Amino acid sequence: MASLGTPPGIIRFGPFALDPSNRELRKRGSLVRLQPQQLAVLLLLIERAGQIVSREEIHQHIWGNETFVDFERGINFSINQIRAALGDDADKPRYVETIPRRGYRFIATIENDEPRKADASASETPLPGDRTSTANGAQDQVDASPDITAALAAAPGRPLFAKGILIGLSLLAVIAAALLGYGVLSTRAKHTLPKSQFPNLRITQLTSLPGNYGSPTFSPDGKQIAFIWDGENPVRGDLYVQLVGGEKPLRLTHTGTGYVCCADWSPDGRQITFGRCDDNGGAVFTVPALGGSERKLTDAVCQFGNAGYAKWTSDGKSLVLADRCTPDASSGIVVFSLATGEKRCLHPAPAYEVGDSGPILSPDQKTVAFLGGESGISEINTVAFSGGNLRQLTSGHIDWTNHTLLWSPDGKYIVFEPSRDRMARVPVSGGPIEFNSVYPRIGTLSPDGRRLAYVEPATAWRSAPVVWRAKLANGGGKVISQSRVLVSATGGNSSAQLSPSQQQLVFHSMRSGTEQIWKSNADGSDPLQLTFFETGFPGTPRWSPDEKWIAFDYRSSAHRGQIYLIDSEGRNLRRLSSDDSHTDCVPSWSRDGKAVYFASNRSGNWQVWRREISTGKETQITQHGGFAAFESYDAKTLYYSKLDRGGLWKMPVGSGQELLVTDSLHLGYWGNFAVTDNGLYLVDADAKGPALMYYNFQTQRLSPILTFEKGPVPWTPNLSASRDGRTLLYAQVEFANSTISMAENFQ
Repeated sequence: MASLGTPPGIIRFGPFALDPSNRELRKRGSLVRLQPQQLAVLLLLIERAGQIVSREEIHQHIWGNETFVDFERGINFSINQIRAALGDDADKPRYVETIPRRGYRFIATIENDEPRKADASASETPLPGDRTSTANGAQDQVDASPDITAALAAAPGRPLFAKGILIGLSLLAVIAAALLGYGVLSTRAKHTLPKSQFPNLRITQLTSLPGNYGSPTFSPDGKQIAFIWDGENPVRGDLYVQLVGGEKPLRLTHTGTGYVCCADWSPDGRQITFGRCDDNGGAVFTVPALGGSERKLTDAVCQFGNAGYAKWTSDGKSLVLADRCTPDASSGIVVFSLATGEKRCLHPAPAYEVGDSGPILSPDQKTVAFLGGESGISEINTVAFSGGNLRQLTSGHIDWTNHTLLWSPDGKYIVFEPSRDRMARVPVSGGPIEFNSVYPRIGTLSPDGRRLAYVEPATAWRSAPVVWRAKLANGGGKVISQSRVLVSATGGNSSAQLSPSQQQLVFHSMRSGTEQIWKSNADGSDPLQLTFFETGFPGTPRWSPDEKWIAFDYRSSAHRGQIYLIDSEGRNLRRLSSDDSHTDCVPSWSRDGKAVYFASNRSGNWQVWRREISTGKETQITQHGGFAAFESYDAKTLYYSKLDRGGLWKMPVGSGQELLVTDSLHLGYWGNFAVTDNGLYLVDADAKGPALMYYNFQTQRLSPILTFEKGPVPWTPNLSASRDGRTLLYAQVEFANSTISMAENFQ
């Protein structure tokens, strides 16, 4: 039988229907759960139906030239899961036949429908986050698979300058969903919408200079665009304007520290607002569109590098912001008066949440749509500009990859990107989500509604993070060698931690197609998958002092982040914390192995807590903020960072006064420090380079160790050191180019 290529419509075999476009397998209308990697293998076999597909071909199709994946285990696991989903028997196969020593063959009779021509049951497609029963009866989230025909190539992460970041537990997916400006917390396989879905659109590329772009917005006359670009400021990015059709952008800001986001043009075309977050907090600024001095308008809460998400009202008198309604609260939705400086609260965020984000005004200026929710996972909500009750439009626990919403010009729909860049819209009046929107991506419409400016990721928008190992002559001394340890083409590796014996690594990876905890030898060889969560986000793995246990955080589709333990062979998984009313994350062990430190927002803000393993007793340790924490090796001092500001702090173990150690650990790099016997290492993202630094406990001085050749990875814990300080693990990520494109001729 000839190869089908990539089937354009519904593929039917037996009682099953496979929809490649929506990446769904159904049995008599009911959704069948398969992970992305398994769907990719199944589609490959179907494309080659009647032919033998060798294990080497499956290897190349799924993992390409990847060299650090246990392919034998991965292929066996995928084939077994496919057979289980299809109810197939390896001894008496109806669908997938094993050809000994040669490979596999799909043997069922198949049909190929016309595009989108499905039966009635298949048209009732559930949301990517619809809940369904798992085999053990528990409720879980339907996995929104990435493009299976892309074979999970090169996970791009989230759009630059629109961070939704994962903290540890890939947690900044709880906490931000969104993640991945500079954050790579949750790298995902990219789904590029086929141009055939938009045959009438004229697509024009507006930018050509190398680098990453974000937050494009049209001027009121539609002749210019403003955007964020990192071409001249790779770590932070800056604000630029450019003529539509022009080639050379005008730089408006020169950011020295922190992150810039969220550009929006004033109605009169004279000013552009933007947000900036740094070590001291966040604020909303304005700068003349023709160039000039920037002016601070108001402080605004930071959400992992994004400040305010400011949007102008059409009369130019106010801004709609994501900001606190009361001091020390999470960000809600407020209206800021430019004349009086007053902030009028439209929606206060619930307790223990990251807060609301991404507000946008309806075309008639009467309604504000935004992202927010009480479960730690964002939903689309609306509230009247004049004030009133909240209306929640979605309830599928959709894992957002883009913190940007878009109103349709008629004001009837809100357009958004569910997971894996899948376009959709939801009626403002209420009703089911409709997929395959008229827009190719989320962006900003021109004032006349006829053009859309949006960021188009490159094929490999961002290469997966690479974990490196450095050998030093002594603690804080000269670098002797540097080498790659963990490289993955199918999903980034992060949060790598060296075991106390220096013989093993534990790390977070998406190399299997889903986010899991893995371990390997110290050189990255013989990787072993330890967790097998169907959905959710595990992260921040930490070795116990005796190397028998690993603590990590995990956020499922139904629960906020909690701390888990698993033994070093991937058995005896158990949940350490148990209260779903708040989020616990970023664990570390006491040096005697009797307790686990972790970050929790149960008190209303992020503090470091400690849990005794034997008794379950939990104690709040910090009082003025705390997030990632490590004990000194003599167990006398606790070193910790803070999530919403820069600086590295210390206090006596148990209780005592906190002291600032150094302000060189900047915002977003809370997880990039490591404690040794005689000092600590940290990433200074504002040093030239940036650089990896060493702080000597005795001299209390910082000295540079090495300069990063590529971008260090913020918002996730990506630094580990041996006790003697002679071995370091750190992560770097290569930035690929994105572009800003413009789509026209909408119907």
